[in-house]
Amino acid sequence: MPSESETSNPFQALKWSDFQTWAGDKATAKGMKYQDEGRVEDIKRTPEGGLVARVQGTKAYFTEVSLENGKLSSTCTCPVEHDCKHGVAAVLEYLELVEMGEEISVVAEGDTLLIMARQETALKGWEPRNSYQFFRKELREYLDQMEKEELIDLLMNLSDRDSLLSKHLWDMLNLASGDTVGTVADIHSELEKLWEEARNYDYRDYDSPHPDFSDIRNRLESLLETGYEEEVTDIGMKILEGYEEIAPYDEEGDIGMKVGECLEVVIKALLQSESPAHERMLRILDFELKDEYGIFDGKNFWNSDFPASEWNCFSEVLKEKLDAIDSGENLSYSGWGRDQLAERRAFALEKAGNYEEAISLCEEEAESGEEWSSVQLVKVLLAAGQKEKAEDRLYREIKETRKSDPGTAIELFRILLDIKEKEENWLYSTALRAEEFFRYPSLQFYTDLRDVAKKAGVWKEVREAVHAYLESGNLLADRPGPGEEPSSLPGILPKTGLTDRDSFWKIDAPALELLIDIAVEEENPDEVARWYKVLKIREKREQNRHDRYFTRRARIARAVQDKYPEIAIEIWKNIAEELIARTKTDAYESASIYLRMVRNAMEARGQKAEWESYLREIREKNRLKRNLLAILDMLEKDRVIDV
Repeated sequence: MPSESETSNPFQALKWSDFQTWAGDKATAKGMKYQDEGRVEDIKRTPEGGLVARVQGTKAYFTEVSLENGKLSSTCTCPVEHDCKHGVAAVLEYLELVEMGEEISVVAEGDTLLIMARQETALKGWEPRNSYQFFRKELREYLDQMEKEELIDLLMNLSDRDSLLSKHLWDMLNLASGDTVGTVADIHSELEKLWEEARNYDYRDYDSPHPDFSDIRNRLESLLETGYEEEVTDIGMKILEGYEEIAPYDEEGDIGMKVGECLEVVIKALLQSESPAHERMLRILDFELKDEYGIFDGKNFWNSDFPASEWNCFSEVLKEKLDAIDSGENLSYSGWGRDQLAERRAFALEKAGNYEEAISLCEEEAESGEEWSSVQLVKVLLAAGQKEKAEDRLYREIKETRKSDPGTAIELFRILLDIKEKEENWLYSTALRAEEFFRYPSLQFYTDLRDVAKKAGVWKEVREAVHAYLESGNLLADRPGPGEEPSSLPGILPKTGLTDRDSFWKIDAPALELLIDIAVEEENPDEVARWYKVLKIREKREQNRHDRYFTRRARIARAVQDKYPEIAIEIWKNIAEELIARTKTDAYESASIYLRMVRNAMEARGQKAEWESYLREIREKNRLKRNLLAILDMLEKDRVIDV
């Protein structure tokens, strides 16, 4: 029996849906398997009320799990780094031990388990949580009390256990002795091994760990800390060039994100460099022109406060390059690269305060049909304090680009929205938000509209009109006279001069998926159940199943499980059965999560016999699927979590 109450142990109140929201189906299923296999080798509670554990994967990983306001989060020393199967396994192990009446001790200061979980996470560059800030304070006080020899012994012991820390200390030693060449060569050698690993990586295998670039990032940080900004920048360019080869296979961008973290150190190096700012601007531009996959984010650099004279120097260098390209003398920059040079020059002129030349450049590029120029011109006009001229340009360009260049029209529309909301012109802003929603109906645009309409005091009327549109496809009628502008919601919202009702989305009413999403977001289980029943009829008629099926249905089930458990049970059964039909072990593992929820919900309703009958039916239908039967065997074991 549990030795702690749910009040003192909030982990016991968790539902399987909480695990899915936290880690997802696959990680939850893998975590269940890890816990069943006894891979959680050491586990303790933290003073903050969380858990810290050592879990055996391909090697020993250290994970820390927090539960704050009913929401789980975790960090881990594994390649996934957070919200992973190791964290799931730790929570399940803890709950099972508590259920068995075992006492789980609180981790002590200086415990290796805590140090390994937190210091490796910190080395990987994670933003510390509040609990980690507390740990750093306590750790510093603890270390302050240690003698020099004790600190040396601690570092030596940790370096023996942690290859990342060992390499970091090795680099510090080499760089302190002036061996920059050897360190840089070693980093290049390690990079080659990573690229080879990336070329051989199976991108379809969920369990296959990604190539780990955290070591490279930390070694770049070591170079930077000792003042070798130029070397960091050169290595960064090699990293970007190396990624070009494997980028076509990195469809999910998992490796690209890790490479991007390394390139963040390059940006820091260029910010810290003592080279003239305009030279550093050119280096950043080189990276941007080289980057075809959007992994180099120089936003922090470009937003830095450099002297106007440096921006002016940079703009002059770009002018020379553009003149050479336009005259045919220099073809090293072409295509979108030339456009980016011109756009960056306009930006530099603006930062230098040379608004007149920036406006002239944007107007020239606009006449040549360059897409970027319309947006940049408006930004320069606003920076120059020419708000009225900027707004005139906005209205004209939005109308002209809606069909020919919708992406530019949307960007310009967002600028106009920002202007009106900064003015706190809430009623006009609501009219703009309404047009945005009717053109692109979505949950995000619905909530955006709701937020501003509440400030304008018209949400009740707007909501009624929006729901009538989603349910019937009909908008409030508007019959403007000759030469008059239409309104999106006549009698409720003002005219904006931009309304084009013909461009509003022609929905297939009722817009069931969006109505369900809205009802879930507004925590209205009655409406969720109402529209789900209609959706079932439509899908049965159209035999419609799509990729979002599992995610949407799982959200519906979570929304109604307390008030309409029979609907939740039906959904969970359907999802489990379709996963089983995929005849893959990982799909069986995911199906087991939904089957557990079915079991818990049915038993809570006094339907234990019906559950056992349903499980026998699943077994009989799939009696030749041995892997599934093994998973179902685990399902029949008692679990520690009740829905």
